Parts: sequence; C-alpha cells; structure tokens
Amino acid sequence: MAGVNSYKGFYAIHDHMPGAEDVLRIGGTVEFRTSGWSAQLRPHERKGPTGINPFIFYVDLVLVPPPDGTGVAEVLTDFELPELRLEPPTLEYQEVLFNVVGGDEDEPVPNRLEVEHPR
Repeated sequence: MAGVNSYKGFYAIHDHMPGAEDVLRIGGTVEFRTSGWSAQLRPHERKGPTGINPFIFYVDLVLVPPPDGTGVAEVLTDFELPELRLEPPTLEYQEVLFNVVGGDEDEPVPNRLEVEHPR
C-alpha cells in the first residue's frame, strides 16, 4: 500500500536578516492516503564523496507506516513534519535534495528545493 498522496509547502530557508538566527530551516507537510502514518527529516549520512556540488544539502525524508494490525481510516491525512534545523549550517547551501526512505516506488518524490536566503 502506497502511503504518500502528495507533498505540500516544502521550504528551505537560511535567514540572513539582521537579528535572525544563523540557521538553515527545512520543513513541509506530507499528505498520506490513510491515517496512522508519520514522517521525519534528518540529514543524510553519505558514505563517500558528497558529489559534484558541495552546496547541495542532502536530507532523508523518512516515512513511517502505521504499526501492523493497526486500524487506519481511509482518509487523506496531513502530517506536518517537525522542522529540521541546522545550527549553524557548515556551508552556504544553495539547494536541498531529498532521499525518501520507507516509501513505495510509485509514491511521488518531493522536488529539489532552492534554499531561500532573505537578507
């Protein structure tokens, strides 16, 4: 059973406004096809080279299905992700690239996000 219906309102912001914290904030909402699902964002632990562009921050979007035997409602259910905060970011990241963990192959995948840099 595929769990994700869609991804909504994903953002990546590194605020440079005077008085702002030096934090890269990443978040959004996952809309699941049934109740009982949860999800979390975590930095991707890469083994080996980081790739051609070091200014891409890799994030795992971990999808957690309802426990086996749990009754679920067949209703679209929004799950607001706890915000991932990188304090302070090690680089001036320009993009965030997601790796979905625990999903089915036919589920949609969130797009690569440009990091907003308000100044």
